[in-house]
Amino acid sequence: MNTSRLSMFSLCLVVAMLVTVGSAKAQFSKPVVVFTGKVRNAQTLEPHSVKVSVREVGNKTREITASKSNASTGHYLLVLKPQTKYWLHVEGNGVAAKDILIETPAAHGKTVTINEDIPVNVQSLKNHSARQ
Repeated sequence: MNTSRLSMFSLCLVVAMLVTVGSAKAQFSKPVVVFTGKVRNAQTLEPHSVKVSVREVGNKTREITASKSNASTGHYLLVLKPQTKYWLHVEGNGVAAKDILIETPAAHGKTVTINEDIPVNVQSLKNHSARQ
C-alpha cells in the first residue's frame, strides 16, 4: 500500500472511531435509578467528603453499595434498583452520622436520575476531640 492510501485509510479509521465514541452511552441490562447529588456542610454549604452507604430496609447491617463524596465538590453517585426502599447511611470524619430513608421511583424501561443533596452537620474540632 502506498503512503497516500495508508494515510487515507488511517484518517478514515480515526474518523470512524471518533463518531463511534461520540455516540456511546452507558447502558444497563435493566432500568436503574442513578441517585446523585452533593454532600454539603449544613451551616456553610461547603462541600464535604463522607461515605454514603446503601442498606436494605429490612437489614441495616448489610451494605449493598457505597460511594465516597468528592472532597472538592461534594459530589456522590449511587446506582440503585427502581421501586425499592433503602437506608442511606452517611458517616465521615467530624460529621454526625445519620440514616436517610429513600424510595426509588419506577424506571419504566429507562434509567431515571434523581438529584438530591445531602446536608451534614459538621462537628467542631473541640466537640469532636472531647468525645474521644
